[in-house]
Amino acid sequence: MTGPVLLKLGGSLITNKGKAETPNHAAISRLVKEIHEARKADGFMLIVGHGGGSFPHQAAHKFQTQKGVHGKESYRGIALVQDAAARLNRIIVKELLATGENAISIQPSACMVTEGGLITGGYLKPIERALDFDMVPVPYGDVAFDLKQGCSIISTERILSFAARKVGASRIVIAANEDGVWEDFPKRKKLIREITPRNFAEIKRHLKGSSAVDVTGGMLHKVERMLDLAKETGADVVIVNGSVPGRVKDALLGKKVLGTVVKC
Repeated sequence: MTGPVLLKLGGSLITNKGKAETPNHAAISRLVKEIHEARKADGFMLIVGHGGGSFPHQAAHKFQTQKGVHGKESYRGIALVQDAAARLNRIIVKELLATGENAISIQPSACMVTEGGLITGGYLKPIERALDFDMVPVPYGDVAFDLKQGCSIISTERILSFAARKVGASRIVIAANEDGVWEDFPKRKKLIREITPRNFAEIKRHLKGSSAVDVTGGMLHKVERMLDLAKETGADVVIVNGSVPGRVKDALLGKKVLGTVVKC
């Protein structure tokens, strides 16, 4: 049996990252319909991960949760970040359920731990069993208890990379609000069509962080994690513009689409 398709819905795609806790309902509604249509056409197993966008990032930035515990106020930050991330997750899961998909929330802060910001342990049996039942597990960027610094933020890319070590992947799709990775962002005149370990050193100097509050490290971190995903699974990672109708569906079905391919 081939591995599942991994799909990441970017936080900038499903929320307004410039306005606290503002979901993009129109985009979410369209995207879950594309997911359902692709699943009906192909029948593949699927894991849908998503970023936090404007939900947890504000609290994480305020309490500097990504830097660990540095006082009693950090515990408040852990609780607020987890709550905000989970509330966005419920919106995504509810929309998937409405299409007919048997989506189920997977809470990373309850099943994964980190050390120095890196995931070092996690119980993935619920994800495996959900896939066995043809359900759609939906993990998300979250806070984690950290064995070294007390707490950290784990991005969706890290979570998918960790899960991929166990379940593998047949296709990996990253749905962003851009056509892919731009060499000259924000001018957007030169789209990088392929990123590999061989050309990453050159490309790296062109990549910058997000323009909005993003404690997970922005585009550079995301591309690094995508290279990890490609290495862990042997599958190509395709970054596509989820704002363009039909593009996520086509990418899920393995069709050739405009975007950036990350491969090892």
